[in-house]
Amino acid sequence: MKKKSRKHSSDRIGSDTPSSPLSLLSLSTDTKRRLRKIILWAIVAAALGSFAFLDSHSLLKRMTWRNEYTEVRQENERLRTDIEQLEKEVSEGLSDEAVEKIAREEYGMHRPGETVYPVEERTHAKKNAPENRQRKAMNESPDNASGRKRIAKD
Repeated sequence: MKKKSRKHSSDRIGSDTPSSPLSLLSLSTDTKRRLRKIILWAIVAAALGSFAFLDSHSLLKRMTWRNEYTEVRQENERLRTDIEQLEKEVSEGLSDEAVEKIAREEYGMHRPGETVYPVEERTHAKKNAPENRQRKAMNESPDNASGRKRIAKD
């Protein structure tokens, strides 16, 4: 019996493409060196990327926490000054005018025999001017004109 000889791709003359992992060993030293540098930089980039973005204490989270920290500190300083002002007012006590103002504004109290007329602030100087009435009429829906419900007549 005759044995057939098998030719491997590495046995061929002029073959430039590596066909197996073992053929990587036959690369030139410059190519190996470049390949090692590329792999090393890829590992370093992956590590830095995971520290910057994926870690539980990543740089993005640290920057967010730092911003929140500064905001909270500013709020604390503002509250401290408010507390100091309020403590000063409490230690001085309230004047009769201040007590009367609080009673009138917050609790709706008035003196005996006084008539209170509530006044609402207007946003426009001429609220009932003809051009404003036209705008108001155009903006209102027919179902809710002038704040009243429409009643259907049969």
